[in-house]
Parts: sequence; C-alpha cells; structure tokens
Amino acid sequence: MNSNPSPASDRCHNCGAVPLRRAPGYENFFRVTSDCKPWPTGGQMGLCETCGLVQAVTNQDWENESREIYTGYNIYHQSGGIEQTVFNPATGKGRARSDAIVEGLLPTAKLPVTGRLLDMGCGNGAFLRACSRSLPGWVFCGSEFDTRHRAAVEAIRGVEKLYSGPLTEISGEFDMISLIHVLEHIPAPTAFLKQVATKLKPGGWLVVEVPDCLINPFFLLVADHASHFSPGSLSAVVGGAGFEVLQAGDAWVAKEISLLARKPMSPPASAPVCPPAEAERTYNNWKFLNESIAKAKALEGRGAWGLFGTSIGATWLDAQLQNTAMFFVDEDPHRIGKQHERRPIHAVKDIPAGASVFIVLPTVLAERIAGRLRLIRPDVNLVTP
Repeated sequence: MNSNPSPASDRCHNCGAVPLRRAPGYENFFRVTSDCKPWPTGGQMGLCETCGLVQAVTNQDWENESREIYTGYNIYHQSGGIEQTVFNPATGKGRARSDAIVEGLLPTAKLPVTGRLLDMGCGNGAFLRACSRSLPGWVFCGSEFDTRHRAAVEAIRGVEKLYSGPLTEISGEFDMISLIHVLEHIPAPTAFLKQVATKLKPGGWLVVEVPDCLINPFFLLVADHASHFSPGSLSAVVGGAGFEVLQAGDAWVAKEISLLARKPMSPPASAPVCPPAEAERTYNNWKFLNESIAKAKALEGRGAWGLFGTSIGATWLDAQLQNTAMFFVDEDPHRIGKQHERRPIHAVKDIPAGASVFIVLPTVLAERIAGRLRLIRPDVNLVTP
C-alpha cells in the first residue's frame, strides 16, 4: 500500500488516476470566465495519461473561483442577453448557436413527432426556444442552478417547468436530454452522466455540446471549466457512462463538439477510448498561447490596432496584453456598436483605415476569415496566429 497517496488535486477528476501531467507555466496566464470576463492568473491544467482527459486541477481554489464566477454570471452580456451568433468561417454567414445545433440534430436523430425533452443548464432558454419552434409536438423542461430566468423559460411554448433542485427532484423520464455547454463545467463527468442516464428512457437521445479544445487552444483558458474536451475524450467520457456514441465532431458548430448518443437497450460491449495522440495534441495546445501573445504584442506602438472577437480568445488576450488594444471587431450584429471591456466594438466596415487587427482564433479558421475580410478591407492589416 502507498503510504503517501497523491493529493486529491493531483488525481484525474474523472477516472481517479494519478498523477496528472501539469502544464508548466500555465499558472502565469490570465484566464477568462465562461461568460467572457477577464479572470486573474493562478490556474493549473493537466493531462490524465490514463483516460486522455485534459482538465483543470479541480482543487479547493478552483472550486472557490468557480463559485465566485457563477455568483456573478451574466449570460451573453456582450449582446444584452441575446444568444451568441456562430459563423461559417468561409462565408461569414451567421446564425444563433441553438438554431445551428437543432438544424444538425433533426435530420441526424430523426426524432418522432411527440416526445419529452429536458435541457439541463438551460440558461435563459435559448436551446428550448429553438427546440420549441422545430418540435411543436414535444413537451419541454429546463433545469438550472438558480431561478433568475424562470419567467422567461416557463413562458416558452411547450415548457412544463424550470427545475432548480437536484436531478432526483425532476419528474418522470425523457426521450431526450440536452447538455449545451454544461458538461465541461462538471467534475467527474462520467459519474454525472450515469446519473443523467437514470432520467432517460431506453433508446432515448443524449445531446452534448462543448468547446473543442483540440481545435481551439483559447478554450483551455476558461477558469470555470473542469474539463477541456477533444472529440475523443468526450466520446470516452460519454461512452464510459454506458451510452452508445453515434457522432462527435464540429459538423454542426465550428470550434465546438456536437455529440449525439443513445441510451442502449442493453449495456454496450465496450466504450470508446481517447486516442493518445489526440490527448497529447489537446494538452500541448497551451504552447500555442505564448505564440499568440508574442504576435499580438508586436502590434503595440505601431498605430491603431484591435482584436477580432469579443468572446473567450479576445477577452483573454486583451487582459494578457494589459488592455492595450484600442478596439474590438465583431460580425455579430447584436454586439456591433456596443462596448467590450470599455472599448468600442466595430463592424468590419468601421475598422479605422490603416489599422491592424489580430484575429484571435485558431490559425486555420483565422486564415479563412482573413482571406474573406481582405477582399472587403484591403486597407487593414489582418494578422493571424
């Protein structure tokens, strides 16, 4: 027997293996909250080499910080509470994230005309509204950790009730359960999903949407995320809870993983395993962050310059550079003309002539956007990571 067991903070919060391989220097990065507000340095990140899950070190400091973040949480504050618009990088065409998920879900799952859906972590009801429009014969419930959005959620057509207590207090079983940007916040996600499965009918659907940290390194900086998923690690977590994973990828929303699974009639013979190479690539994405800092910092003192985006990446990099960006740029019509971190949010057409703009996105996506925007604003210096 080991007389000096590893501390809980050195264990994988999902499978319990020790030790985590820590990312050196990660604690020096500023971070950002999941509602896109700057957050101080001091976090820790590691890789479980047993299950392949990249994760925050979920010690007492992480728990305290997460509690503080959720106390002051302000959903979609950059757009006055209107759900985030997601874009096709090649065309620039945007639509609400929930609409994109539902448009991908319906032809894939081939849902029946009637059913019962529980949206866990439903926020102000964006996904429930999208489902209500597309599934008029269904009945809906939502759950949240508080009741601040109860009136808005329960006003949605077809919604029975918003629950704010434990899962055991939610009545009945469901034909589909959705977790839209919820699972990444929860330590021990496999154990949590086993509980979720008890509320799902045999053959019922599970829909999970999380950030894709394999594609987008900036997601590694979200202070209140417990897990930094890749498609392989998410599939392993969901499969380990007894679900049959049918798909996990970015076909529905760029930079995100949309996972569709079913509760099988009998336990599956085996669960998916995260490929070790994919786990390594996700973990090593933290090194990309230093490169981004250096490229953006080179723009300081060379005239007007700003950051493309008002979400996770741009909010983090702005804090890391001590708020030296003069403006932000966004293509979301609900954000243009407002302010982010007390500086203006410009449309592409309103970028000052001759200015430089650093596109705070993964390199491949940033290059696609830069190629498109250069046709519109050839006078602007567009810089990619």
